[in-house]
This record gives sequence, structure tokens and C-alpha cells, in this order.
Amino acid sequence: MRFYSLPPREVEWPYLMVNPVSYKELYRRRFIHAIVDCGVEFFNANPGAVDYPQDFLNRWKAKGVYLTSLFHDKVWITIPDYPDDYHPGQGSISKTIKNIEEFLKVKDVNWLPSIQARYLDELSLYESIQDTKAAVDGCPRLALGTVCKTNDRRFIIRSAKALRSHFPGKWLHAFGVTRDVIRPLDGVFDSCDSMAWTYPRNHGGHSCKTKDERISYFMEYVKEVVFE
Repeated sequence: MRFYSLPPREVEWPYLMVNPVSYKELYRRRFIHAIVDCGVEFFNANPGAVDYPQDFLNRWKAKGVYLTSLFHDKVWITIPDYPDDYHPGQGSISKTIKNIEEFLKVKDVNWLPSIQARYLDELSLYESIQDTKAAVDGCPRLALGTVCKTNDRRFIIRSAKALRSHFPGKWLHAFGVTRDVIRPLDGVFDSCDSMAWTYPRNHGGHSCKTKDERISYFMEYVKEVVFE
């Protein structure tokens, strides 16, 4: 299973995860493949917001076209979604599906759509899978975007298996999963990502601060995860 992240530049890692702030790292590094994530920074900065500004959506479509023209099959571009796990009650399945339908009309971009659901709600996830099926029918890849902020191992694994059972032929990616579920997901999903390697190594420890710590924290983390 591929493991995507963004380690220090001194570490040559084949699978990169970048966002609207860090995407220029693609110009500076050697890599096999990258996911360009639109991120949730807008909703974190604007907790009361219920939608992305239309200008952002238009610019993200243009960025997808541009980056794909540069890197071709080496990049996947996420389609903006509406997560419920960061601000429960504000997520939206219908808006996520609407974006999928609109963005997939923009051709010659390797779009990566996501499944969203109400936070820690399995019934909502199953309903979302059914509602999203038609929208993602022509796309060969799909991400599970509703588990980024939970440490509920059982919920993550059950959600992943549900997604695989409904989309047996698609490349499936899990966004932001915790370290202890990466090995169980190997063989169920094709890839996952995390930036949690920056966190303390042990209880009462500190997050990495120096360049050397960032390198050692990352290398220690990946020893424990499954990757291609």
C-alpha cells in the first residue's frame, strides 16, 4: 500500500502529499506520484462557513488543469469536499456530490473525488456511498474522506471495508488515517496518507522542532506503516 506524506526535503520519498500552500514542493523534489489536496484550511479559518467561495472553486479547477499539464499521470488533484469531522454538523454530502459532478466535467485532469458522511455515522456513510455511486462511475479512483479526525479504529476499518465492497475495481485512498489502522487497511485500500509523524514519539514528549528531529521522526514513523 502506498503511503503519501510530505517529509523534510532531505528525505527523498516517492509519494508526496501537498496542499495549496505546499504544492510548489512538486517543482523542487523528485517523486513517483503525488496527491494535491485542496485541504480544509478555508473551513478551519472560517468555522461558520458552509461553502467554498466560488472564486476558490474556479481557481482550483484551473490549478488542476495546470498541474496535470506539467506532471501528467504523476499527480492526482482532489475535488473540494465538505467534511463533517472538523466541524460536525457543517459537512454536506449533497454539496460534495455536486462538486464531483462539476469537477469531473473538466477533462484531462486526474481528479480524486472523496466520499463524505456525517461524523462517526455508519448509516450516513452507507447512504453516501449509494448517493455518490453514479457521480463517480467514470472515475477510476476514490478517497475515503470522512475519517481524518477520528481515532475510532473500528469505525475506520468498517468504513474502509464498506467502501471496498461497493467499489471493487477502483483505486481507493484513505485520507489522514491513524497509524494503527494502516496495516489492517493493507489489502483493502491501495493508498493512504498522514502527516502525524510530526507528533510526539511518546507520552509527554514534544512534536518535532528541528530539521534533524523532523527527519528522524519521519523515518521512525514509516518503519511502522505499510507502504509500496
